[in-house]
Amino acid sequence: MLKVCYFTSKKSSDVRVFEKECSSLVNAGYEVYLVSPNAKDEIKNGVHVVGFPYKPKGLFQRNFSLPKLLYKKALSINADIYHFNDPSCLHYGAKLKLKGKKVIFDSFEDHPLLIFEKKTIPYPVLYIISKIYTAYEYYYCRKFDAIISCYHWTQERLEKTCKNNKLIFNFPVLTGSRTKFEDSTKPSLCYAGLFSEMWKIENIVRSLPELGDVQFNLAGHGDNSYIDKLKNLEGWKKVNYIGLVKREDVHNIIYAKSRIGMVLLDYIPLCKGNIGNLSNNKFFEYMMAGLPIICTDFILWKEIVEINKCGICVNPNNINEIAAAIKYLVDNPEIAKQMGENGRKLIEQKYNWKAEENKLIGLYKTVLD
Repeated sequence: MLKVCYFTSKKSSDVRVFEKECSSLVNAGYEVYLVSPNAKDEIKNGVHVVGFPYKPKGLFQRNFSLPKLLYKKALSINADIYHFNDPSCLHYGAKLKLKGKKVIFDSFEDHPLLIFEKKTIPYPVLYIISKIYTAYEYYYCRKFDAIISCYHWTQERLEKTCKNNKLIFNFPVLTGSRTKFEDSTKPSLCYAGLFSEMWKIENIVRSLPELGDVQFNLAGHGDNSYIDKLKNLEGWKKVNYIGLVKREDVHNIIYAKSRIGMVLLDYIPLCKGNIGNLSNNKFFEYMMAGLPIICTDFILWKEIVEINKCGICVNPNNINEIAAAIKYLVDNPEIAKQMGENGRKLIEQKYNWKAEENKLIGLYKTVLD
């Protein structure tokens, strides 16, 4: 049995790493080891989870000390194929190639674009850093056996370095049962995830005062100063603030008590303005739950939502558009329900992990040929 070692700075419970990629490889017949800092040594879902002690002390240690520790622990596994997703580990991926190993780089983000989200740094400086990183990435990616990309433009860029480049999206694992919605006298919205400026939660709260008896079920985590800012808004009195919820409880605690999923991602660099991307799991999870969605009017999202009639696309910075979309779905519950059904069917038919799993297994086969 061929041995695979996936090493990452992410938690061993990371959904994409553990539940999707590693578990899929186990099901395909590989002996899979997952190396992650501070993970509990155990065999879970057939995956051999391997940890080592690590106390984060700052950005320097994360980018230099941690990659070295990951490499040493991964090397001790003596696997046939090594799979990693941290750009700070590119150098160690090359070292593994020199030792005769097969190596796959999994680019979870488009890192040259991600750099531009550091708004505290002047743009000219970010531009130079981005160019330097791009050259660094090109240099090492030429050495690898395969690359996994999650954005169309990342794949196009990295194909110049490695032709064995597969676009694999972070689509949800399809659950067999649908969300059982609870009866509720109040029409309700929901958001579950990271609280930050880029998710335009503030604009959702600002839209609430003129929307009658609408409730906003809000769950997640984020910067306390941002949460305090939300609490000072007039619309906060209509917010049902639940706080952090375990991932396995989100459906019962949040989705089942809601009627509309809110996915208002800002026009961030990783979305190339109004283009958007298809690697945002929240967008698809709401549809899988059977919720109609109100989402950003990205070109890629509009092609899914408007054509398949599973929600409404708006400018995330236009409070009037947000309020009008909410009002329409609240005033037309049967249309909203049908949109939710359309979204669920779309996930069942196309946008689920099974199709992406087949791409992953196919990529591994090409690496071994």
